[in-house]
Amino acid sequence: MDGLRISLLDTVSVSRGDVVLPVSGSRLQSLLARLAIAGGRPVEQSTLVDAIWAEEPPADPAHALQTLVSRLRRALGSAEVVVQVAGGYRLDVVPDDVDALRFERLAASGHPDALVEAVALWTDRSGSEPTAITAVAPSVATRLARISIDVVVDLAEAELTTGCADAATSRLSDLLAEHPAHEQAAVVLMDAFAAQGRQAEALALYERVRETLADTLGADPGAALRERHLRALRLEPAALAPGTAPATGNLPASLTSFIGRVDELARIEASLASGRLVTVLGPGGAGKTRLALEAARRQEHRDGTWLIDLSVVSEPSGVVAAFLAGSGLRSGADGRDDLDFLVAQLSGRTCLLVIDNCEHLIDSAAHTISILLTRCAQLRVLATSREPLAVDGESLVPLGPLSLPESDADLERARGTASVRLFAERAAAVLPGFAVDSDTLDDVLRVVLGLDGMPLALELAAARLRTLSLPELATGLSDRFRVLTSGSRTARPRHRTLRAVIAWSWDLLSEPERTLADRLSVLPGGVTADSAEAVCAGAVADVPELLAGLVDRSLLQLAPEPGRYRMLETLREYGINRLTETGELDAVRGLAADHFAGLMARNDQRLRGPDQLAAIRLVNAEYDNTLAALRHRCAAGDATGAIALALDLTWYWQMFGHHPDAAHRLGEALAVPGGALGPERDCARAIYLLNRADADDDDRAALADRLRVYPDLPAPHRVLSALLLLSLRNERSAFAVLEGLARDDEVWSAGLARLLAAQLAAATGELDRVRTTVAAALTCFRQAGDRWGQAAALSVRAQVRQHDDDLDGAQADLLAARVMTDEFGSHNRGNDVYGELRWIDLHLRRGETDLAIARIESIRQRTPVASAPRLTGSRVRLGDLERARELVDDGAASAVSPARALVGSTRAALCLELGDVSGAETALAEAYAVALEAGDLPVLSVVTLNAATVAGAHGQQHEAAVLHQAAARLLRAASRRARKFLE
Repeated sequence: MDGLRISLLDTVSVSRGDVVLPVSGSRLQSLLARLAIAGGRPVEQSTLVDAIWAEEPPADPAHALQTLVSRLRRALGSAEVVVQVAGGYRLDVVPDDVDALRFERLAASGHPDALVEAVALWTDRSGSEPTAITAVAPSVATRLARISIDVVVDLAEAELTTGCADAATSRLSDLLAEHPAHEQAAVVLMDAFAAQGRQAEALALYERVRETLADTLGADPGAALRERHLRALRLEPAALAPGTAPATGNLPASLTSFIGRVDELARIEASLASGRLVTVLGPGGAGKTRLALEAARRQEHRDGTWLIDLSVVSEPSGVVAAFLAGSGLRSGADGRDDLDFLVAQLSGRTCLLVIDNCEHLIDSAAHTISILLTRCAQLRVLATSREPLAVDGESLVPLGPLSLPESDADLERARGTASVRLFAERAAAVLPGFAVDSDTLDDVLRVVLGLDGMPLALELAAARLRTLSLPELATGLSDRFRVLTSGSRTARPRHRTLRAVIAWSWDLLSEPERTLADRLSVLPGGVTADSAEAVCAGAVADVPELLAGLVDRSLLQLAPEPGRYRMLETLREYGINRLTETGELDAVRGLAADHFAGLMARNDQRLRGPDQLAAIRLVNAEYDNTLAALRHRCAAGDATGAIALALDLTWYWQMFGHHPDAAHRLGEALAVPGGALGPERDCARAIYLLNRADADDDDRAALADRLRVYPDLPAPHRVLSALLLLSLRNERSAFAVLEGLARDDEVWSAGLARLLAAQLAAATGELDRVRTTVAAALTCFRQAGDRWGQAAALSVRAQVRQHDDDLDGAQADLLAARVMTDEFGSHNRGNDVYGELRWIDLHLRRGETDLAIARIESIRQRTPVASAPRLTGSRVRLGDLERARELVDDGAASAVSPARALVGSTRAALCLELGDVSGAETALAEAYAVALEAGDLPVLSVVTLNAATVAGAHGQQHEAAVLHQAAARLLRAASRRARKFLE
């Protein structure tokens, strides 16, 4: 039986032999067209549904599509002509059976006879998009329209090289009448005019094209057109023999400045100097082509540099013809095979070939490049691809985002990063006067960080400033694929919108790779083999191999941590959109949530034992993924699951001082309707209230009563009732609870109870109790292998040793605690500052003034406002009164109770040093009122001690002595110890 012949370039028609097969109805023709342009390859059901029904899909797309396929089979006279395959359908044709695909192959071949046939196939005017293809695949129609112009130019160039200048002139004159800004057509027509001795017409043509480029694109003519202009001015004929090419090359002139990529440019230069093949790798939109062209322009080769763009080639058979056309060569002169002819022409030349967009023809491109490098000793190749060519001698230059600022970068640092510079320059081009300044900085940071610093995305975003304000643009990036749709009209179709860029990458994947990429998009915190397996849950096999494939194709990046991968945010958003379209998003997020909930449950206990450091590293690495899991459970209404996961994070939050995070996340989990009442919910509620300053006393008291009677609470939650009692200032009952827990058979629980008891005793001045209790706590934590607990206990013991004037012992404890906290990396700024203040006090006690000053400045730089009141006492003791005054003023602007009491007390100390007794009295009056209201005994003791000094300054020695005794009783220690609490 004869095969089908399908016409899509004009009206849709199908024939088998001499018999025309009518295909009636727009939807049936759309189905035929979308299957036909695949050239016999499978097409997914979702792609067919989108092509046929667009924005108005049927209620049951699968059934509707199956019905339409049945109709097409009947129209084509055979059930076997439309074959159902896994996930879709394919048409039983080969590419040459479809006129659009045959046209594309002929155009890419470069043979004069093939070019004549290609031009004849395109019956409409050059540059028009075929209606039938536009309806189902707009990007394909746009590509074909572009090729329809290029093929006319190629044919005219072939005619010119064979001496048919008249035919070339006629053909190109007609083309330029329709497309007056087409530079390559103008270049060849100027050559034809020169060959005919018509220099005046060549000069007039140049002026017309120059004016058109300026008016429509705001651009100047490219290098090739300017060269023809100079030839015409000098009356030089353009005489090129068949099979030869000018030595200047064909690199296009740059229309915008090149920003960043300094290291990559240097690496390309070094690699081309020491080797002969360099491949620039990166995801779509990373700027591979732009980097390759910039690097190529900086190279000097005797026989020129040639750009070969494979994006217009759709079949492997067209690769060699594209090499010929791109390097300015024409085959067919001696009947040799195209590849042999190409090798013969390039073998004696010293030149550089820039092979752009290899990814969709990777095997054929790699084969051709390998042969050329093997047989052409002076040839060098600079390629761009989304995966390696895997050819011997290949050097890779991976391309990721441009350099990014930190999220809290100041103006100067932000302006210095390449991503901000690129966005600012492109924004200024469409919005004159735009600048990155203090008013625009925050929104600019949101844009460049939200777009991962990817060049194409930044340029598309800048272009949108023609119609959006900067805040609107920054906010709109939550729907980036809708917002970033106004790229350059002269760019390739897949580079005109952000969605098209990513879709091109997805289309090149196999079905299992697409499934994996889609599902990995739900993981904002990175990917491991285990998490990839979890979100796939049997949907694909060989996940480790597929992960490696996605890395090779630049859809995943290797993270700094071994075994981890990262997907750029824009790629994640695209994958999430695909999961949303297929209705799989909630199910895949549910799989991820179950995986990370199990992971946290297993590692929560490890945070309190000998595996603590490994557990901390794991939770740190998976923290963002775990928060995403918690958000999903809250959004899904899984109250029990959300509370369980939040509870498994509470000790991690405690260790690192993430108290605001704890309050926020627990609040979200507790707000989910439903869920059983019981110990888990009460524990979550207790921790939530302990991390809030506005908790209700009655609520806390009721919780404390319930928690005291629950049996067998998890280890970290057994102390919650004592902490609630402390928050109610019921120290006696809290001590009783902690003493009971200290006898717990579970050694870690006993250690925590003793640590809290020691800290409470220190706050109330019971130093004898501190000495015994902290020693027992330290022993428990050592037995449990908990380094965090040991560091906390050592810090308390160092406090006691300082009081006992055992400065060497205090220093040893602080140093041991610092070594441990450095191992797991403390992220608690408050604890860090407190620890530094302890070191400052110790240095001052030991007479190490220089070390104390260095630590003061270090804290001041890291926490300029929060540390101000605490550092003032140290500055006063050092005699640096002017600096102390600055710190007090800084602290007063932001302090809240009880910090206001510290500010007032330190201001009083400063006034006393300055001799301002009246100012000291005023400051102490305010400090005393605040400290009394807060019930903070250490702070109150400091205020009382300074009051004693004021009394002495007035000569009231008896009153001063009484106040000294009161301060001592408040702290249950000597008056010199009270001064230590200034920090």
